[in-house]
Amino acid sequence: MTVQSRTDTADTARQNVPLVLARGITKSFNGTSVLHGIDLDVDRGETVCLIGPSGSGKSTFLRCLNLLERPDDGLVLLDGAPIGYTQTDGALVEARGRALASQRQEIGMVFQQFNLFPHMTARENIVEAPVRVRRVGRSEADARAEQLMRRVGLEDKLDAYPESLSGGQQQRVAIARALAMRPALMLFDEPTSALDPEMVQEVLEVIRGLAEDGMTLIIVTHEIQFARDVADRIIFMDAGRIVEQGRPGEILKNPQNDRTRAFLSKVA
Repeated sequence: MTVQSRTDTADTARQNVPLVLARGITKSFNGTSVLHGIDLDVDRGETVCLIGPSGSGKSTFLRCLNLLERPDDGLVLLDGAPIGYTQTDGALVEARGRALASQRQEIGMVFQQFNLFPHMTARENIVEAPVRVRRVGRSEADARAEQLMRRVGLEDKLDAYPESLSGGQQQRVAIARALAMRPALMLFDEPTSALDPEMVQEVLEVIRGLAEDGMTLIIVTHEIQFARDVADRIIFMDAGRIVEQGRPGEILKNPQNDRTRAFLSKVA
């Protein structure tokens, strides 16, 4: 077998492994269980939307995927490597500091609130992490920022400060900032919940474009129509558990679980 064919075989095997593999994720706060053993696989290029009532554990699960919340039990693998742990002498040891930060570089996250640095322009918000964390050169980071701002439709706002931007514009800058790190996975935690209704669509269109480009996305959303249009798979969560999942047409048109039906009857 040639070196090239061995490489091709390895690449093919890698492509057959889910990009995200979560097993047995549990989480409690102050003695109250929020997640009860969540299992989830997400394939490369797949768009997964998490829906469900408030308090069902969707956002907590999302934060456990990139260790913003450390699960009480369970394991998350990204591209076959454990997140939040390093391997030492065959044993898993909790990763902290730079080791954990390095792992998180591969996961971009966009929050409900935009979390932009108010004293920095849009350009500065976008280039900060690539320059400081990935050690990208300033000129390369600037060029990437310009490209990303065009992608989110804000090329004329590169040097604007957050206070001069609408909520929808700030959220699009936040998306550009996350993309600047070239993550393998993007997480969205109700990215339109803090927006006025007329600003929702401009943000959803950016996310829709990422899905069409084949990026791997996990999205917590209450926008049922958007989930119907963009998701490869919809997951309904309730009380810290995955109750039902499937393709949008299956879940939204013909849910099998009584709890799913009750929820959709009120929001769809």
